[in-house]
Amino acid sequence: MKKAAGIAAGVVIAVGVIATAGAWYTGTRLEGVLQDAVRQANEQFAQSGTTAEGKPQFSAELVSLDRHLFSSTAHYRLNVQMPHSQVAHFQLVDHIEHGPFPLSRVTSLRLTPVMAASNTQLEKTADTEKWFALNKDQTPVTGHAVIHYDRSSETTFEFLPLEAKEPGKTVKFSGLTLQVNGTADAQKYELNGSMDSLSVDVAGENGPVHADASGLTLYSGGTKGQSGFYLGHTELKLATANVQAPNAPAVAVKDFSGAGLMQEVEGKLSAEATYQIGGLTLGNQDVGSAQMVWKLDNFDIQATKSLYALYLSKIAPQQQAAAAQGVPLQVHLSDTDQQQLNADLLTLLAAKPHIELQRLSLKTANGESQASLAVDLTSPGSLDDQTQDLGKKAIGLVDAKVTLSKPMLADLATVQAHLQGQTDKDAVALQAKNVSDSVGGMAVMTQLGKVEGDNITSRLHYADGVVDFNGQKMTPEQFAGFIANLLGQQQTQR
Repeated sequence: MKKAAGIAAGVVIAVGVIATAGAWYTGTRLEGVLQDAVRQANEQFAQSGTTAEGKPQFSAELVSLDRHLFSSTAHYRLNVQMPHSQVAHFQLVDHIEHGPFPLSRVTSLRLTPVMAASNTQLEKTADTEKWFALNKDQTPVTGHAVIHYDRSSETTFEFLPLEAKEPGKTVKFSGLTLQVNGTADAQKYELNGSMDSLSVDVAGENGPVHADASGLTLYSGGTKGQSGFYLGHTELKLATANVQAPNAPAVAVKDFSGAGLMQEVEGKLSAEATYQIGGLTLGNQDVGSAQMVWKLDNFDIQATKSLYALYLSKIAPQQQAAAAQGVPLQVHLSDTDQQQLNADLLTLLAAKPHIELQRLSLKTANGESQASLAVDLTSPGSLDDQTQDLGKKAIGLVDAKVTLSKPMLADLATVQAHLQGQTDKDAVALQAKNVSDSVGGMAVMTQLGKVEGDNITSRLHYADGVVDFNGQKMTPEQFAGFIANLLGQQQTQR
């Protein structure tokens, strides 16, 4: 018995020594890990946009680290560039338990060794005191993270519910949860988010404005590729969204989803994006469903990366300044930057990038209309030519198709008639038929389309310097003249 008790005591002492040594070791590594995390965050912030002064919109810093044997306390500051060169500061305090066995994990029977477990809270400052007031002086944002010895991490952020009532404004927010997992050096990440509801009511000049959304879910996951962009899948879903503005019909959206995919194939970037609306309603009148699908292919990685960096550093600040002053954007580049821009554009075009709107559709109760557009670009050899020939040389192919369903046009006309207060069924039906017939007749008269059964169709195909528009072949100059003449006739009729 004494021997068993001695063995047990030895085990306890050994575990204690190991835990103490591990905690000390963690404490010595912690500052480097935190500084690396801040550096990686600032690298990502730098790629997300700049202000008119060329500064990153967001930046982070480790203000202090008070290190002890079994725990440490870190203070961070998130700086947000506001309009008129103002900066808002958000301070965070992080209570960090050292590994390998943080007490909070041991008490919840999670005994896998980790480097650290942290509990972060937003601190009350002059920039956040109103936010705190809305949460009864409690911190509105908390974070809980686990950092493993391979520097991978698992983090959960919680934005707490709030209800704000001010003169002419009411906001109700159910709260938001974000779960973020990442590997060392942020090479891989996975994000999951969810929100139950958000409602906003504002007293506008012309009357009250209401907007709400419910059932938000977000997923994103990716691996950093050669381009520096994250490759992978992103998806956002929204169960409902409603907007009611004065002197306008209420807009209601059901089952909205947006999904994106980015990949690298043989040194080139490709991407896809799909947006869908399961149900669209105007003024309690069902309109239908809609879909939009985009695809990009053959974008040279290095050229795309260089052009994006040039945009962030040189063009975006000018864009911000022009928007702030309310003047048109006029880009000014140095000779060196212009040469770099031209070189990158030629490299990009030499890869023959493909841009395609695969599908744009609206489906109503009785019909569906669709449109598609595909463009292949190619290298013109030089960008010195400032004439129209440059465009002809840079565009290898254009293929566009439009199919308008006459029953769909009639459905839309019926919705419009009901919104205008018309209740006579026969009159509404006649008006709807007249609208669909007149659109078809106008398309035929202007030679913009053909009527084929219940559809109005139009097709444009361009390749090798020849435009084929609804079966009529012409040069690009002749096609431009045709469109200009048509626009001139419409302007004269007005």
